[in-house]
Formats: sequence, structure tokens, C-alpha cells
Amino acid sequence: MNWNDLRFFVAVAEEGTLSGAARRLSKDHTTVARRIEALETHLGAHLFDRLATGWKLTDAGENLVPVAGRIEEDVLAFERQARGDETAHGVVRISVPPAAGRLLFAPRLAELLRDQRHLEYEIIGSSVVANLARREADVAVRMATPAQSGLIARKLTHLRYGVYAAKGYTERVPEGDWEFCADGSFSFGHYQQAWVWKMLNRQLPVRVRADDSQTVRAFVAAGHGLGLLPRYMADVDDRLERVFDDAPGEISKPVWLVVHPDMRRSPGVRMVMDALIKTTESIPAEFKS
Repeated sequence: MNWNDLRFFVAVAEEGTLSGAARRLSKDHTTVARRIEALETHLGAHLFDRLATGWKLTDAGENLVPVAGRIEEDVLAFERQARGDETAHGVVRISVPPAAGRLLFAPRLAELLRDQRHLEYEIIGSSVVANLARREADVAVRMATPAQSGLIARKLTHLRYGVYAAKGYTERVPEGDWEFCADGSFSFGHYQQAWVWKMLNRQLPVRVRADDSQTVRAFVAAGHGLGLLPRYMADVDDRLERVFDDAPGEISKPVWLVVHPDMRRSPGVRMVMDALIKTTESIPAEFKS
């Protein structure tokens, strides 16, 4: 099988039309059609229904998309390395939430920076969502489902949460006097808080609200009540103990990798994306679902 045919398959699957795939691959549409037909013949499987409105994946095609995508990434990385174009130049602007950026992604990105002497980073460590269309960032890690149209998004993982208190708090403070530190006023924060009330079978007084998990952790560690925190952050904090866990993953939070289509083929951006993907693969299993 010609492994390069997988690039054509992935492009048509994602674009939905021959013309869109042809533009993306800088090929004419007849070449794209011919490569897809060659792949179908080799596999003995019908991958697309040819409709007037575009090419729609069959069930067999749908099943192959995730596998083909991973193979495509590996093949492209192999080709870049073989041709000596793995060296990237210039600045890559990376938007990533502060805590996740520092604790989860920075070590892997630092390894890449060490290996690529001509690559530079500009880290946008803010909870404010960067606008990729306006080049506020080249690639972003987001803890919410991307709402902006026209972007390429890949779900990396789900991060698990637990309810924590300072060590000894639950023994030292009568249960009737427990308080809760709330994380933000966004819809997900409200959903999380309702889940905690369900687990406790009652509501707790809330006198502290913060818009980031690090602030919640600081108040909880100082002995001010319970707080809902991501496990990758709280499990490694010796000041805290987990009161109960979200074992079924009911409130796990999705992590998305987002890039603008115009930036996806930039060597530097591609390498940063690969590093971020590898990072999520290496997150300990107990921290993700």
C-alpha cells in the first residue's frame, strides 16, 4: 500500500469534498479521486459515498479515520526527519491555561526547545481564550469545547477532578461548619458545584469564589474549606488530602488542541502540536479519563 494515499483519505474525510481536499493538498481533484480509488481497491473496502453535495464517509471509512490520522502524523514526521526539514525557525505563540501549562505541558515543550535551536516560544498563559483567527496565538490548549468556527480541533483527553481539603481539616472542623471554595462563575463551575452538593447531600456556605484553580488550591491549602480541583494539580500537593473522587468521570474536563488551518502546516507549529499530544499521552492514568 502507498502510505501517502492515507494523506488523501484524511484530507477528503476532513474536508468533505474533492475540491477542498485538492486545495489543502495542492493537487488537482482528479489526482485526489484517483488516489482514493487506489486506496479503496487495495483495501477492498468502499470508503466514501460519492454524493452531489460531497463525499460522505461510509461506516468502513468512519472506522478508519482515527487510525489513518495517527498513521498520517507518523508518516509526515518520518518524511520531515528523512528530508532534514525538522529544523524549525521563528516564534510559535502558544496559548495554554496557566496551571496546565506549567505543570503538564512545559516540561515536554522545554525538551523540544532544547532540540530545536532556531525555535522560539511566546507563551500566553491566560484563562482568556486567544483568538487564533487574529493570530493572537498559533496553537492553543483549551479546557472548553472550541466555539469559534473554521478551526481545527482535536480532543486530547479528559482531566479528572476530586474534592480536597487541607490535611486534617475534615477531622479538625465539624462537618456542619465546612465551607466550600468555588471555582469561577462559568457554567462548568456551576455544574461542578452542583455535583459536589449531590455527593454531600447538602449545600455548603461559599464565601470564596475564584476564576482559576490555583487560587482555589491556595485557599483550600490554607484551611478554608473544601475545593474541587484537578487531580494532576492537587494529588501532588503535600498540603492537601482528597476527601472524595469523581471515579465515574462525571465532571472530568475536556482538553482540546486547537490550531488555525493556515498554521497547521508550519514546521514549528506542527512540532509544538506533536509535543502537546505526546504530553497528554504521558499524563498518569489516574489524572485523566
